[in-house]
Amino acid sequence: MKRFFADEKGVSLLFEYILFSLICIGFFMIVSVNSDEIFMQTPNEVVMQNEMSDIGNMMSTMITDMYIILPANGRIETQYNIPPKVGTETYIIEADVNSASGQIIELVSSDSGKRVRVTIAGIAKEMAIEGTVTSSSTNHMISYDSRR
Repeated sequence: MKRFFADEKGVSLLFEYILFSLICIGFFMIVSVNSDEIFMQTPNEVVMQNEMSDIGNMMSTMITDMYIILPANGRIETQYNIPPKVGTETYIIEADVNSASGQIIELVSSDSGKRVRVTIAGIAKEMAIEGTVTSSSTNHMISYDSRR
């Protein structure tokens, strides 16, 4: 009978199985807790940053195009389309000449407050650029009257 208790081969296999299972379960728990941040939030922030920069650059390009064809004594109106949401958030486009950093177009997320600033290359000295528009509004228009 004493020899039966001295054989520990079965105990070492069982201990190895339990230890391996606990390590795998622990690893799975850590990955599952952090998976939302790793796989969803970080890529969403990168996509939002890039898309907001693209929209700001589009607005800057549109203002530059208007400046190039600006009549000396007339009025220009341009309608444009922008995506209603960036990622999962609505946003506001603000054009401000009197900002500390110069002439900028600023996109601000309504939900998270993320900001992207795009500069305008010296056009505001010739034509005043001010205004605000939200992405959720249906009509988007830029107008300029050189007679004022």
